[in-house]
Amino acid sequence: MRRTLAAPVFGILMLAAMVVATTSAALADPRDFTLENASDVVITHVYVASSDTMNWEEDVLGRDVLAPGESVEITFSGFSAGACSYDIKVLAADGREGYLYGVDLCAVSLVTFS
Repeated sequence: MRRTLAAPVFGILMLAAMVVATTSAALADPRDFTLENASDVVITHVYVASSDTMNWEEDVLGRDVLAPGESVEITFSGFSAGACSYDIKVLAADGREGYLYGVDLCAVSLVTFS
């Protein structure tokens, strides 16, 4: 007689996937947001800083760029907990700069530059 392990193994894998999905959602910072480029230029740098500071943090795009029509998830894994009011600065490939001041990232999940 041959035993089939496919059903129990599949059930265990589904349970593990649900635990991982639940854990990552629970660990998400309420200030995480999607940055959408609704402009006609390529965004080359994105800086996010607490509104109560005078210094911009590191470029959160790193080596990536954000083409027109694209979006990127910005996560707060390396930022300090607490403040909700943030300023966002973008630099475009053509040299233009864009700013949004006092964005309440605890209340919004989509930030659009146009």
